[in-house]
Amino acid sequence: MKTLFRELWLQSDLCTEPIEHIWFTINEVAKSTSNSSKEIKKYLDYLIKNGIIELVSWEPLVHQFTEDGKRIKTEFDIEKTIKTLPNKV
Repeated sequence: MKTLFRELWLQSDLCTEPIEHIWFTINEVAKSTSNSSKEIKKYLDYLIKNGIIELVSWEPLVHQFTEDGKRIKTEFDIEKTIKTLPNKV
């Protein structure tokens, strides 16, 4: 999940821009981590469920970090957030 989180964080220009083409990111993370795209999608769903990422638009598909997600600024913050989220994937 940390790799997905990092990629989304970078793609959103450190949470300042919307995240477009999220399926491309999911596929790239799947390749780099040797996990399936389905498994990475579960991580995305988990971040959405826990209020870190939100869906902005279906057409075109756009996501963004929530206000809670925007508070995450460092690698340490990413790890701390992942550890404190309820209900593991």
